[in-house]
Amino acid sequence: MISVSDSGKHPQMPLKVPSIRPVAIVSDDAQSAAQLSCLVGMRGAYVAVIDGPRMGRDDRKAEVTRRRNTLARSGVKTALLGPMPEEARAALQADLPKRFCRVVNGWEDAQDLIADHKRLEREPLVWGRDRIGIGTLKALTEGRRIEFTDEPSRMENVPAANHLVVCEEGEPLSEVIAANYAFALGAGLTLIPRVPKVLTDELLEGFYGLQDPGDLSPTERLQSLKHRISACCPNVKAPQGGSITFLTSGLPFGIAHADVPTTHLFTYPDLGICVVNGIAAEQPEKLGVEIAVLVDPGTTPAPEIEASAKVLAKRRVFVRGYSGRGASVRAVTEAVELFPYDLLIFATHCGDADGYRWTYEYKDYEGVPRTFVVDIALGVGQTDEEEMLDVMQYMRFHSLDGVSWTDPKKAEKITVGSAVRYFVDARAQDEIKPVKREEIERVTGSAVMKMFDHNYLAMPRHLGNKATPIIINNACVSWHELAKRFMFADCRAYIGTLYPIMPAEADAVMMATIEKQFEKELPHALWSAQNAAYKGSSRRPYVVSGVYCQRFRFGSKNAPERILAEMMEAQKSWERRLPKLAEEGASDSIIKRTGSLVDYYAAEIAAFSKRWHPKRDGRR
Repeated sequence: MISVSDSGKHPQMPLKVPSIRPVAIVSDDAQSAAQLSCLVGMRGAYVAVIDGPRMGRDDRKAEVTRRRNTLARSGVKTALLGPMPEEARAALQADLPKRFCRVVNGWEDAQDLIADHKRLEREPLVWGRDRIGIGTLKALTEGRRIEFTDEPSRMENVPAANHLVVCEEGEPLSEVIAANYAFALGAGLTLIPRVPKVLTDELLEGFYGLQDPGDLSPTERLQSLKHRISACCPNVKAPQGGSITFLTSGLPFGIAHADVPTTHLFTYPDLGICVVNGIAAEQPEKLGVEIAVLVDPGTTPAPEIEASAKVLAKRRVFVRGYSGRGASVRAVTEAVELFPYDLLIFATHCGDADGYRWTYEYKDYEGVPRTFVVDIALGVGQTDEEEMLDVMQYMRFHSLDGVSWTDPKKAEKITVGSAVRYFVDARAQDEIKPVKREEIERVTGSAVMKMFDHNYLAMPRHLGNKATPIIINNACVSWHELAKRFMFADCRAYIGTLYPIMPAEADAVMMATIEKQFEKELPHALWSAQNAAYKGSSRRPYVVSGVYCQRFRFGSKNAPERILAEMMEAQKSWERRLPKLAEEGASDSIIKRTGSLVDYYAAEIAAFSKRWHPKRDGRR
């Protein structure tokens, strides 16, 4: 039986927010990142470790930009560029100030940045190339360097007194990031076996179908899911009166450890960026939550929205609401990506949409005949042109040459080769068409949110005018897919649900979280709120993602003036970008899209100035 505390009380002392070391590490090589971390690491300070830009992606420029923005956000003075593909390193060097970057081929190239010269005098910790996170944290804790050997590592973990970091194996660089995160918080570290993706998908699907007809009741199914997830993280023991951060490839492990506050971070992609976003936002000079956006299209009763607006207003938070007809796909899409905010709250239906299954037949770059089947869901928004719609498309690979894309033995049955690369290239050039189209009832993973007019397919490029906000999504089953999507877009903390909830539940949990428990760390606040709302029940639908030491810190200087200033700067930035696009040979659609951003800010600035007329003396 998995125990659940009936009390919202918890004896845990708050975790101190670490500072950020002025040296960051950008590398794709875990061993190099570990050695550099052990050189520059310092107690109570976080060493930012991020992977290099993935230049094989279609959005390779955005990959570089995200890393530049992360380094700027962290406030570091030097970026150590470790081993990574030459193309990625060159792209970073071209985008970052010359004095800011230092290429390092080994820890010896950064000896002048060492945090404690006694580390050079001590014997290094000799460790295997596996379980690299444990070795890194042990070396950091003991004030030693680390060297690697081909011998297997010792099967041990680092015990915790207050906070425990639990990391799934399988991403060595993520283990190094986990070690730096644990060291900065004074936490322990435990590694658990990687959960096969097919099992992760099966368990998450179990939450999605919790209310489906069957022999077991929803409560019995929920208990079964919790026990199966608990079996995936063996030997994990929470510190007495402590808390846990789970670094997961997809499973919400915290649901199996409901007796303590928990949070989650995804091991891939961009774990390093997510950790920086959370810790940087909690530095003393940052104000916290000044501006909130609330979305309620009226598709379901949402008493928590009105109640949240009142609570936030009392704390001098500027609140902008999108409700009823005002919560159209277009309006919400623009608000999510372009309007400046620090907190975003959704209240609507969420679930996988119906869609289409398209079959393509072609020869790949090697001349091999292929049959590729994909599932497609659509999100539709209005545009300024009466007969033109803005369509967002979600695509999920279904099968290749008759073999399911999710088949765990796919690699044994087929050779993917250039099948996908050719498909992506040919489709981008409109050189390939489906030979068969059929409608399907559900596109797994599409996770659309119902707005007033159509489905909102949330795949944002950035959030809040390139901010790092907190997002609370009260829509049912809103954690599975959307947590990863929003975290990838630089959300620093995301609260969502694993299974359907009633309006009264959302109201009770949200009000307790942002009103009664707001001074606690976000995971602790949510844990206390759910304990109070559900008491002796095992029901705990909400899950939080993000670094543990984040809080709802409310503060405001002059929010309307800040909003206006940020929008004016954004408009100028996009205006400067427009003429360059034509010179670079950008497509008409990209130029048109950029022009629409300029128009959006022009309209918002005009309306906002008329409504608020912010004064320079700090008063609204």
